[in-house]
Amino acid sequence: MSEGPGAVPLPADWAVLGKRAGRSMGYEVLDGSLPGDRAQRYLWTATTGTPDGRDPDGELPWRVFLSTADGEDRPVCAVVDTTWDGSKDGTGAASYTWRLLLTEWRPAARAGVTWTSLDRAAARTETAPGAEVVLHAERTPAAELADTVDRLGFDWVAGAAALLLDGRHLVITAPRGSALPGIDERVRVLDAICALLPYGCRTWLSGATWAGKTEHALRLVFAGSARSGQLEIPLAAGRAPSPGGDTARAYLAELSRVRAKRESTADVVAHLLAATSPLPLREGADAVRVLRELDLLDSVLEAVRQGRGQTEEAGRLLALHALDTLDERWQRELVSFLARTAVRPDDGAASALLARHWTPRIPDLLAADVLAQPASKETFALARKYLSLMHSLEGSSRPSAFGRLFTALATAPGYDPVWTGQLAYMVEREYGYATEATDRALLAAPEAGLAWVRGLFTNHARELRPLDRLLTLAAAPGAGPVPGWLRFAGALIGHHASAGATEADATAFVGDNEEAWRIALETARDHGQPGVIAPLWPVLRGVLRAGRQAELLQLLDDLARPGAPGLPPGAAADADLLWLTARAADPGFRPAAALPRLRGITDGPPALDRYADTLVARTDGDPELRDDVIAALLGDRPDPVHGWPVLTRWMKQRPSIETTVGEGLSRRFMAADYAHWLDLDLPADLIDRLERSGLGWLRAVRPLRMAVNAGAELGELARIVISGCPHRSVTGRLLDEIAHLIGDRGAAFGYALATELDRRQPGMGLAVYEALGRDARYGELCARLVRYSNHEEARHRRIIGALTAPARPAPPPGPYHHRPFPPTAPPSTAPPQPPAPGGPQGAPPRTPDGHPAYPPASSYEEERSPRWGFRFKKRGDG
Repeated sequence: MSEGPGAVPLPADWAVLGKRAGRSMGYEVLDGSLPGDRAQRYLWTATTGTPDGRDPDGELPWRVFLSTADGEDRPVCAVVDTTWDGSKDGTGAASYTWRLLLTEWRPAARAGVTWTSLDRAAARTETAPGAEVVLHAERTPAAELADTVDRLGFDWVAGAAALLLDGRHLVITAPRGSALPGIDERVRVLDAICALLPYGCRTWLSGATWAGKTEHALRLVFAGSARSGQLEIPLAAGRAPSPGGDTARAYLAELSRVRAKRESTADVVAHLLAATSPLPLREGADAVRVLRELDLLDSVLEAVRQGRGQTEEAGRLLALHALDTLDERWQRELVSFLARTAVRPDDGAASALLARHWTPRIPDLLAADVLAQPASKETFALARKYLSLMHSLEGSSRPSAFGRLFTALATAPGYDPVWTGQLAYMVEREYGYATEATDRALLAAPEAGLAWVRGLFTNHARELRPLDRLLTLAAAPGAGPVPGWLRFAGALIGHHASAGATEADATAFVGDNEEAWRIALETARDHGQPGVIAPLWPVLRGVLRAGRQAELLQLLDDLARPGAPGLPPGAAADADLLWLTARAADPGFRPAAALPRLRGITDGPPALDRYADTLVARTDGDPELRDDVIAALLGDRPDPVHGWPVLTRWMKQRPSIETTVGEGLSRRFMAADYAHWLDLDLPADLIDRLERSGLGWLRAVRPLRMAVNAGAELGELARIVISGCPHRSVTGRLLDEIAHLIGDRGAAFGYALATELDRRQPGMGLAVYEALGRDARYGELCARLVRYSNHEEARHRRIIGALTAPARPAPPPGPYHHRPFPPTAPPSTAPPQPPAPGGPQGAPPRTPDGHPAYPPASSYEEERSPRWGFRFKKRGDG
């Protein structure tokens, strides 16, 4: 059997009396730790005869309680069991066994051991040769003994106690027509009678659950009848006979008086149990004095309860009664009074009293005082003061006072776990103290653990060995799964054992604490752990819904700063999504550029892949967020480095978003500044969707832009223009593109393009000139073209004039004489004509097939343009 939590270990001696196997005569000490002669004295004192099976009230086992024996000079606390295991001696007669367990009286008295607790401890104790024996005895509560007194009748029990004080030997017999109770109840009856005498009387009291026919000197026994010199009192039969001596009569009267003053018999019993100083039978008057001291106890405790307690009076009381002999309730009241006095500025008298009357129970009593009240700031402050007091009192004579109080407070079952966690953190921070028992309590109660770790993080602790210690304990073999809140706490500081923290872990960490998310982000910021944004995602979305956008955005900027080196793409995506969600709540907000952390990603395609994966995961099932993100990725200006690559990856994973993307692009292509969007590398199916939605002009305009960007030859550009003008009508976006192309590359390029258009489709070049001339937006461009044409016309006239000048005489032949040129036709007398759209006569050289040869695109130099980002000019032109 296991002992209870309040059991006190008491070293014990033992001995066994019996017959050896095969022997027919004589009992002897067979074994034990006591010297044989001393063992015999106690065992023979406890022997009252051999059992008689014909008497049902005398059935085994018998128990005898002893405090002394003939020849012994100091009291003890002993019990003897008489049993029979069925063995027989050499004559065939039953061979009985008496087992003695004995402990010293003084430690037993300090532990408050009564016959009830001794009987229970003996039943749990095994004896073996050579082995140390320890009795684990628990203090018998005064209330339990008082309950037996009241059940038997206070007057009957008080009368029996007074008769014992009068020196009588009592025999308790069965009432007429009734049987005696069982063995356990008999022990309780014997103990209840002794409980109405001062505990110190147990130095001479003895008792037995049954006495045989042998002569004995036991003072209180159950038996069938009284022998000579004994007084018989039937069990619980009204009022016991009155004692004859004056002292005993005075004691009985005083006992009745103090009981009448109180509501409970337990108060009287508790007071008498506290009187542990040995009280010899011959000094019975001292028993009366002990009873009357109950008035002093009453007055001191009553003053304490009313807030009028005085340290001096408490000292008087403790001088009369050892602290650990008082009832636990009185101990708690007295110790709490002294401790509360000691933590206030005083003369040190209260602290000195606690130190002088110290018992190991004081920390437990202080813990009980705190825990008796609901958890609050006041009880926390009281616990803090008590801990400080224990810390100051701790020393060689009072070891572990602080630790015992702290452990009792932190491991109390059923108390507010948040209070407990805060206390554990306070003690660790201020005293550097922790115990494994407390750590296990933190692990067992999530609320306690969370309060502890939030305290650790709130104070931005750099010393994180306490958290490492708790994680190590939680991960130990056999410890079970690591609590989610603890795993997430480890992730906040990058602990190796916390990899893979989940949203459930983060939710467990946050709980219902409105500030836990902030504590988490600040801790992650301090330790460079932006990856915790991912498991916190649902929590942080809730923070935004609660209207704490500004605070959250600031913390996100600190934890996941845009452009910060090493920022994980997933964390960047989560932070950007939260940023967008917060900004989207502002009236009239419209994202005009790519998301801020996306722009800072420089690790190439793999990083963009992970960023896109996070967007996909977060926006599935959230169409409103999905549309906001698409709009942000498109922005007001195209981002071919970050925004558009992420969108294309997203569309590959979720083709369904192409509709939303297409709608966004349609609006941008229809805007006045659509030209920026033509350079995007659009998927073919998306282009088809845009063309079918009313943007048919993209069929020619976008290929023209792409061809220009690729440095295509003039013929390819002309082919694309012609493909977009099935009816030779150059209008709309295509005309704009051509106009800006000519504007950027110059009039010479425009002339060359028109000529190539005419070569491929006669009249197409003139159609371009006509369309430009009709559009008032391009007046300046037309003027440039006219100036160019006028310039070329004048140049060609000069050329024609040079070629038609009168011939000069040939120079005389010389060493370098050339062969004469072939004769030329006479010059025309018709006036010169302006250059046709195909070009002035004789202007460009011709190709072998007879067509004009215009300068290729490579003959134009690159020049920056505010619209295109570049322009072309002919090499050598200004």
